This record gives sequence, structure tokens and C-alpha cells, in this order.
Amino acid sequence: MKNIFVHTQNVKNFIAAMKESENAGKDPALLAFVGQAGRGKTSAAKFFAAQNGWVYVRALTGWTELWMLQDLCFELKLDPIPYRKKPAFEAIVKALRKNPQTLVMDEADKMGEVLLDWVRDLADITYVPIALVGERQLVRKMQKERRIWSRTLRLVEFEPITTMDIMFFAKQAADLALSAQQAEVLRESSEGDFRLVARDVRRIEELYAVNKADRVTDEMVKTAVKMGLRGK
Repeated sequence: MKNIFVHTQNVKNFIAAMKESENAGKDPALLAFVGQAGRGKTSAAKFFAAQNGWVYVRALTGWTELWMLQDLCFELKLDPIPYRKKPAFEAIVKALRKNPQTLVMDEADKMGEVLLDWVRDLADITYVPIALVGERQLVRKMQKERRIWSRTLRLVEFEPITTMDIMFFAKQAADLALSAQQAEVLRESSEGDFRLVARDVRRIEELYAVNKADRVTDEMVKTAVKMGLRGK
């Protein structure tokens, strides 16, 4: 199966929000992209960060203020990386003022109120768009602090993958022509989880090759689904 990036409806919504943030001017622009695991949030964030030269950083469990700031310094390729919070923050601000770059902070639902306040300060001072990507609890954390939520330009929910998305992905990634009914079986069994769908398509591709088939059968689809792990 080819390693490709498919422009699903979620991705199109992501692009639209990021384009809007580019026109925010001198207004602080925070964006929130949320959804269950497997909806394609991280794939979209990484892909467009690489394509557009944005700064991508992934929040880690146990992040402290200094740890977060130092990780941002690292991704901004600052050298040396300061060992204290104030110099680290000032170095980030200086770098972003000299070369404005959108920041994409993944797994942001792991961030607490104090870390989100640092992010707000960065947005206020540098005016660069900052995209926060995570699961649904991120929204509750942002809404809890009015100063953060009032600076949030867009909230984009990553919805379950659609039947049409699955058909397009199977064709582009594995050259498999799935019927709408077969794609719907994958959608229902995965509950719209793109990661699970990708695994199922890979298994269908293997079954297709082993059986030297000239078309995808319903039995192949059912077998691929049975082979996969599903949550309760």
C-alpha cells in the first residue's frame, strides 16, 4: 500500500481554518482542532507543518513550563537552548518576531492551565497563529479560561471518516475499487477511525494479491475486519 496523504473532509476543514488564521493580522490567533483518536488530526498536523514550514511540537506527559519552552526552542533550531524559563521564552519570541512561523502543538489536551497561559502569551506577543491539536477535553480546558477562549479564532471538530473518504483512500493508496456498501462496512466496523480503516485496507490489499482476484469481494472485506483489533 502506498504511503499517501488523502484530503478527507476533515483535512479540508483543517486547511480552511489555517488559511483564515493567516489573515488574523495583529490579533492573537489560537485554533483548536479536536476529535477522538484515529480521526487523522496528527497526520494532518504533521503533513501540513512539513509542507508549509510550520513548527510542529508534540506535548508530552509530564511537560513542565521549562520543558515545553525548551522543546519549542529545539524545534525552532535555537542554539544554545536556555536553561531557564525567562531566557527560553524570550529566545522563542525573538525567533518568531524575526521569522514568523505558525506553531502546531499536538496532544495539547495533555497541557494544563499554566502551559496554556504560556501559549496565550506567545500568541499575544508574536501574533503568529498557534494551532492546538488534541482530544475533546482540550476544548473544556480552553473554555475554562476566558482569556484563552476569547483568542480562539476557530474550533474544528474532526468527524468520523466518511464512506466516500474510504472509497477514495482505498483507490489512491492501494488501487482497490471498493463499492459504497463495502466502504460502509469498514466505516461501521471502525466507528469512523481512519487508523483502523487504513489497517483494514492494507489487509484487503493482501487478500486481493494472495487470491489473485480481479475485484474486491464482500468476503475479503469481512475477513479483513475480523482480522483487525477493535476496541470495546
